[in-house]
Amino acid sequence: MTPASPASARTVQRPALDPRRPILTRPSGRVQIGWDPDTALLLTPPDGVEAAALVSVLGLLDGRTSRPTVVWRAVDYGITPTDMSALLSELDEAGLLSPASAAPDPAPAVRVHGRGPLADAIAAGLTGAPIRLTRSTHFTSDTDVRRWNCMCVVLTDDLVPDPRLIDALFTAGIAHLPVRLRDGKGIVGPLVLPGRTSCLRCADLTRCAADEEWPHVAAQLLGRVGHAGPSTVMATAAVALGQLEKVLSGVARPVPASLDATLELDLDRHRLALRPWPRNPRCGCSRSPIFLDEPQNLPP
Repeated sequence: MTPASPASARTVQRPALDPRRPILTRPSGRVQIGWDPDTALLLTPPDGVEAAALVSVLGLLDGRTSRPTVVWRAVDYGITPTDMSALLSELDEAGLLSPASAAPDPAPAVRVHGRGPLADAIAAGLTGAPIRLTRSTHFTSDTDVRRWNCMCVVLTDDLVPDPRLIDALFTAGIAHLPVRLRDGKGIVGPLVLPGRTSCLRCADLTRCAADEEWPHVAAQLLGRVGHAGPSTVMATAAVALGQLEKVLSGVARPVPASLDATLELDLDRHRLALRPWPRNPRCGCSRSPIFLDEPQNLPP
C-alpha cells in the first residue's frame, strides 16, 4: 500500500485528519488509515506504544486541537514529541491532514438553469448542501443575469445552450458548467471561468475547424433536450456534482477536471473519457478584460 501524494508543503497548525478514511488496526500492531489499497497509509507505532494508543492520539486530529497541543498530549500515551512530530509530518506528506475550517463564509449561490432530468437530478443532489440554490428554465433578452447573484450557473439538458445566455454569463464574469446528454451519453463541461479558461465559443470554433457545417447542425440542436436511461442521468449528475464540489470548496488543487475539457460518460462501454477544449486563438475570450474576483473562492 502506498500513501497519497502530498497535498501541501505547509504545516497545518490545527490539523484535521481526513474524515473520509477510517482508522483501522492490524494484527501486526500497525495502524491503517483508509482502506483503498492504492492510497491507504500504514503507520508503525513508536517502540513500546500500542496500536490502540496511537488510534487515540489520531482522534485528537479534529481541527480544534492545535499541533503543539497534540504533540504535548501524545506524551500521555507514551509517544515522545520527536516521534509525534515525525508522525504528523508523515500524515501531512501523505495529504491526510487539512487545516481547521475557518469561520463559515456566506453560503455561495448556485443556479441550476434548464428543464429536464439532469436539472432535477442536480438540484436534488445540491439539496442540503451548504449553498443557496436557485433554479430557472427560461432566458429572455431582457434578463439581467447579474441579478441572479450567483457564483456558478449549471446549464442543464439543452443540447446547445442559448448563445445569448452564454454571452451574458461571460460578460458578467459568472462561472458556468454545461451538463447535457448526447446520443445517450453524459457530457459535463467545459467549466468556464470567464477570462481564465476556454469558453463555449472556443469549443464551437474548434468544432467548426473540424466540421465546417457544424453551425448548421448546432442551430438544429438549439432548444432540444437530450435523452438517456435513468442510470446515465444519475451518473452524469453525479459527475457534475463532483465538479461543483471542487469549485465550491475553494481549494486550488486539484483543479476541476472539466476546466478546458469535457468529461464524457458512456455507461454502455464503462468509460469516462476526458476531451480537451483549449482556448481557440480566433476567440476573443483570451483578450477579454473579464476576470473573476478572488473572494468567489474559485480555483485559479
